Amino acid sequence: MTHKTSNATLSGAMRTLAVEIESGDGVANAAILEASERIDELASIAAEMLAMLPHNAVPTGCPACAIANRLRSLGIERDTR
Repeated sequence: MTHKTSNATLSGAMRTLAVEIESGDGVANAAILEASERIDELASIAAEMLAMLPHNAVPTGCPACAIANRLRSLGIERDTR
């Protein structure tokens, strides 16, 4: 598996690009900014939903653990609030 950039780093880079890219009509800038905001929002929702999943304490086959691992690979950690 290849290393994936954290959501915070990716959305931050996109915010920078949204400002730095020169687009005559601003459409590209707006699309990049909206995409960065969407990444942040979806990551937040995913963390909240993960916190709602029951943990099945079995050695293998726990759906919550499987989802947690997939989200962790995307830089999303279980919300412990």
